[in-house]
Amino acid sequence: MPSTALVTGCSSGIGYETAQTLLADGWDVYATARDRDRDGLENLADRGAEPVALDLTEPADIERVVARVHDEAGGVDCLVNNAGYGQFGPVEDVPTDVLERQFAVHCFGPHRLIRAVVPDMRERGRGRIINVTSAADRLALAGIGSYNASKWALAGLSDALRQELVGSDVEVVVVQPGLVATPFYDRALRELDAAATAARSPSSTDEDVTIGAADADVTVVRPTQYTDLYRVLQQVRAVEGGGRLVNDPEDVAETILTAATVPDPETHYRVGPLPLLGSLYGTLVPATLRDQLTKLGIRLAASEPVLELLERQTPEAGTEPYPRR
Repeated sequence: MPSTALVTGCSSGIGYETAQTLLADGWDVYATARDRDRDGLENLADRGAEPVALDLTEPADIERVVARVHDEAGGVDCLVNNAGYGQFGPVEDVPTDVLERQFAVHCFGPHRLIRAVVPDMRERGRGRIINVTSAADRLALAGIGSYNASKWALAGLSDALRQELVGSDVEVVVVQPGLVATPFYDRALRELDAAATAARSPSSTDEDVTIGAADADVTVVRPTQYTDLYRVLQQVRAVEGGGRLVNDPEDVAETILTAATVPDPETHYRVGPLPLLGSLYGTLVPATLRDQLTKLGIRLAASEPVLELLERQTPEAGTEPYPRR
């Protein structure tokens, strides 16, 4: 009988490639995304996955999906908590409600899924929980504090859970990708624009900002002490152009497959050089020095030559529809 995986965030990027990789390895895959009609889920359904709508901010959705997997497949053998997005912007500019949503997707939703599947895994004497964090789960950087905080929270939750489940045959693994060429950065730009809009319009409610982000054009550069930081952050789509330090989502998917299938998995898997480099930088370089280096780095990155280079690296919107296959 094939093993069953429940994978979140499968409409594109890492989740989409992970579902495909697991299917190719013979797994039964329940591929989830917030919206059932996304092209990525339809493609995965054609390849044999069970597409499922799952909003991680809705507890009832989580209960429904886990119950369905239990009824149809006998339970979840491997849970891959992958769904996420980047809430970028200076900490001062991000409304608290928006920060709460980042935590709801990156920490609270995965926590509810973990609580829903662990009892059955323990009873059956097997199970694997793979939490996809980031190179940013140990190194905070200006401009992505909300994202940092939520990924640190998931990483800490994972480490504690792993210790608590020792001897239960339920394994907990953290996968730390570095930069990955996916549409992740498209939404990050929308969220960045929402943060800037909120800072520029203090009278706006958090709800107004969240709703407005969905359709906003990314044009805001706040004329304050954060101007350079916003200018740099608005070039994040340059990652989608690839490069020596940028991984393909297939690389992360293969790592997740390894974490799901080897008899004795490592506690952490790093994908690409950046997670290790970031960890060493955060550990070995004193914080006060890192603060000054960050300030200098933002100033340099916001210079016209660097911005022009990043713009040339950035693919035109819509030139490479995703999923690619």
